[in-house]
Amino acid sequence: MPESRSQRTSKIDYFGVAASSLGLVAVTYGVIRAGDKGWSTGSVLISIAAGVILLAVFVYWQRKTKHPLIDLSLFRSPSFTWGAILATLVSFAMFGILFTIPLFFQAVKGIDTLGTGLRLLPLIAGLIMGAKVSGNLVKKAGTKNNVAFGFFFLAAGLAAGALTKTGSTFSFSTLWITITGIGLGLALPTAMDSALGVLSAERSGVGSALIMAMRQVGGAFGVAVLGTILNSSYRNGLELTGLPAKAAHAAEQSVSAGVGVAIQLKSGPLLTNVRGAFVEGMHTMLIACAGIAIIGIAATLVFLPRKGSQSEEKSA
Repeated sequence: MPESRSQRTSKIDYFGVAASSLGLVAVTYGVIRAGDKGWSTGSVLISIAAGVILLAVFVYWQRKTKHPLIDLSLFRSPSFTWGAILATLVSFAMFGILFTIPLFFQAVKGIDTLGTGLRLLPLIAGLIMGAKVSGNLVKKAGTKNNVAFGFFFLAAGLAAGALTKTGSTFSFSTLWITITGIGLGLALPTAMDSALGVLSAERSGVGSALIMAMRQVGGAFGVAVLGTILNSSYRNGLELTGLPAKAAHAAEQSVSAGVGVAIQLKSGPLLTNVRGAFVEGMHTMLIACAGIAIIGIAATLVFLPRKGSQSEEKSA
């Protein structure tokens, strides 16, 4: 690919780096601790509020400093703004899936690490298939419809995944994971193309870096928020009456720890309960992910321009 380089040089925005990093850490930490019984609601809210304040300070600083960490003028383009937001929504849902499915295969189905990795290949296969047909679909249906189709497949796959049971077959898992992958392949590349396609050559690097940063933040929040939903539902489904306090506390930490406690105590009923509680939590989390995908459909159809151009970016 031809190299492009901006004529403008800038200094490192150390204050922006510090404010954005601390703000994101505080918000994420508060969200993670929201499902922890050891943290009070007040402590969680203080952590989240502190993070929001730091992020507000960061945005204010970006508008005032001569060398901002983020070029906020990029968001004057609707194509860039909504393409980046939609790509972030996809990453939010995708990282939640990658966080949960390996636990299901390993802790619930008892499959080793290699076997779990092999069972995730349908996600990659679906993504490749979606990306393969995406180019032709854009030409026929347009960018907006292509991204909406991607979110539709994503929602359908996640909703089907919410029907998973502890005894579900590998064929069923392969089906819904593949459908989810097709949605990723349709939505993610097209949303990013919509955002980057309106930028001039010298700003494409800055825009690409910003979108990748937003996707990483979306992925981190996906793990934090969806992981909190999963863990809260898992703990609520546990039946730990009669267990020693130490064993009960260990089982509450994660499904892997719960399975370990059940195996150590040689308790078949506890093992069944731990696995069933995790699957119920996975149902709740996947439904939340499907809801995010439905929001993505609505946002695509309402806000994403049908076709962007570099003139849009320059006029902005």
